[in-house]
Parts: sequence; structure tokens; C-alpha cells
Amino acid sequence: MKWKLSVISLLLLGINACSSDADSDRLPVEKVSQGPWREELAADGEIKAAASTSLSVPGEGWDQRNLLSMVPNGSVVEKGQVIAKFDAAESRVQLSQAETDLLRKELSEAAVKAQINLGRAELGSESAKVDTDLNLSQRYANADLKIFAQNSILDKLLDIGFLTDKQGYLNWKRGQLGLRQGAEEAVIGSQKESINLKITQKRKSLESLELRAPHQGVFILKARWDGSVPQVGGRLWAGDEFGSLPDIEKQVARFSIAEGAAFGLKEGQKVKVRLSGTGTELDLVVSKVGKTASTLSRESPVKYSDFEVVIDQAMIKQYGLKPGQAVSAKVELINMPNVISVPNIALVQDGNEYFVYVGHDAKADKRKVELGVRGPVRTEVKSGLKLGEDIVLTPRTKDGEKDEKKSLPNSKSNLNTKEKQKEGKA
Repeated sequence: MKWKLSVISLLLLGINACSSDADSDRLPVEKVSQGPWREELAADGEIKAAASTSLSVPGEGWDQRNLLSMVPNGSVVEKGQVIAKFDAAESRVQLSQAETDLLRKELSEAAVKAQINLGRAELGSESAKVDTDLNLSQRYANADLKIFAQNSILDKLLDIGFLTDKQGYLNWKRGQLGLRQGAEEAVIGSQKESINLKITQKRKSLESLELRAPHQGVFILKARWDGSVPQVGGRLWAGDEFGSLPDIEKQVARFSIAEGAAFGLKEGQKVKVRLSGTGTELDLVVSKVGKTASTLSRESPVKYSDFEVVIDQAMIKQYGLKPGQAVSAKVELINMPNVISVPNIALVQDGNEYFVYVGHDAKADKRKVELGVRGPVRTEVKSGLKLGEDIVLTPRTKDGEKDEKKSLPNSKSNLNTKEKQKEGKA
């Protein structure tokens, strides 16, 4: 009795081993069929302005500004509306000092003119006296010398020479006064010009203490390198970037997707954009696809690509869309009503040709196929397959060709080997 039970147990174990071998040899397959094929790409993004105007702190040079007030960040502003008001106390002090310096230079210029005029008056008086003395000396020099003493005659002759030289000296001095006046007035004029330029700059700076919107848009503050934004009461430099004013009349929905998921994405494809929070869907098309991919942060090496969808102005006004609004999208990558398609994992590439394994177990054959449209998940097959055939979903590559023959038995030697293994187990 025990011997019979042992034989039955051995037979059962053999049957189980055979069935497990059969199950292990079977590979996952898919039956070839013809029907609709549709693939979509889901992405999240936000609405952005197609064009944006940069806003800078008003003023020129190295002037500092104190921010007195501003509209809230993200506010809608109209053309000409005051966005922010500033104060420039330092510029006021510098303007007052420059006006004082200008007054001093004008007083110095007047003093130079007065001094030159006084010098000319003195020279004129002295020159007139010399002319009178010279005329007298010349008159007596022509008189009869016998009626004068010898020493008197010599004095008259000496006076004529001295007075003639003195007259030439006074004329030279008068010319020097003119040159001196011109030089001093040129120096003072240059200083006044520099001060006047500074006064003009400071007055212009004080006149530009308001930042007005050049057009209608949404006011967005510019974040600094540390992520902070300008605050009321803070100090800013003239010319620094203060914020931006996106034009709300021209908006796009911008999305970021992983680089690997962008396969098959191209311009002109239909997309349904869903407004977050409202559930409203907009039927649009892809208008731009980024040509490069980049990482979003240092913490992740994953690269992302961008694509944009232009929103009509009518939709912008109808739904009151604003930059920064969150949206989601479903891009229709493929929508074919009647086509034969296979999963991409079932394709085996050999050079420029593609193959699939048709059948299962020992009946699987490697067959060349002609491909059509390719998608992220499936690919259209134009020729090479028949409806109802089974294709292997996990074929092995060239490197695993030997293992493939083991799992897809096509040779007699492989069958004999497995039969011997089964007999040994039995």
C-alpha cells in the first residue's frame, strides 16, 4: 500500500513539474486587432503673458529712492495709473547744496569783473597822467634850450624817455587785465556749467518720483536673488529693476513636461486646457514647442521641456484670465479611427528595420513589419501583420538571442533537451 502511494506521489510531482515548465515557457502576448487608437499627454502649467514690459525705479545715475507706497503685487493696473511713489531726500539736499554753490560762483564772477574794472580804471587814470606829462615834456623839448639851465634840459629829455616807456607798460598791463579776466571767467564758467548740469539732473530726478503704467496689465514685483521683493519703506537705487507689467491682452498657457514624455509632441496638435478651480475647458492648439530641455532645480537632474498654447483675446475677456492662473492640459497626440497598432515594447530594431515575434511558445516567428505613425506607447503597423495573430510583448534583443530560443523553442535539439529533463523529473 505504501509503495502504491509513493508511485502516485511521484506521478503527481511529475505532472506539476511539467505544467510549471509549460507555464514558464509561455510569454505575454497581444492579439492583433484593428480599431481606434488615441493617445494623450497630460501636463500642468500656468497662464503667462506673451509679452511683458520691464519696470525700473525712476531716476538716473546713482540716486537712491525710498519707496513710499505701491499697488499690491498682482494688481491689474490701467495705462497711466501710478504704480509706486518714491522719495529722494538725499537728492533734495544735493540740489540745495548745488544751488548754493552756483550762487557762490556767480558772486565770484561778479567780484572778478569788479576787480578787473577797478584795475582798468586805475590804469586809465595813470595812463591819462602819463599822457599829460608826456605832452608837456614834448612841448618843452622843442623850445629854445638857451633859456633853460643845463640840468633842466637833461631832466626834460629823461622825462620824455621814461614817460614813453611807462606809457607802453601801461598799455601792456591793460592787455594783461583783459587776458586775466578771460581766464578767470572761463574757469568760473566751467564750474558754473558743471553745477548747472548737476542741478538739472537733481531737478529731473526729483520730478520723476512716480512710476506709472505704460499700458494696461498686471503688476508683478521683481524678486531679488534671495527671493525677497521690494517693501514699502525700503531703499532702492534709481534704474534698478522694480517689477514687470505683463500685457493681459496677449496671454499663453505654458506647460513643462519631462523630456522623455515630450515624444510625439508638435505644433498644431489639439489640446484641452482646463482652468483650475472652475473646471472650464478651452479647446486650443499647441502653438510652440521648446527645442531644448533644462533642469528646474539643482536638487533634481530631470530635464523638462516647455510648450505653449496661445489663448484668444475673446476667451481672455470672457473668462477674465490673468497671468499666474493655474491650468492643466491634455494634448491629443494621436487620434486615428481605424488602425492596426502594437505596443512599442513588442518592437525589435535591427539597423533601420523593425521586427515583431508572432505567435507564442514554440510557434513564435520573427517577422519584419512596416511602421507608420509612432506614439509614446504604441506604433502603427502598415504591413506585416494579420488580424487575429498573437505578438510577443517582451521579445529579447540580439544579446539575448540564445535565451530567446530557449523561451521560444524552435529547434528539435531544444525540444529533446526539455523532454529529457521532464523524464528525469518523472
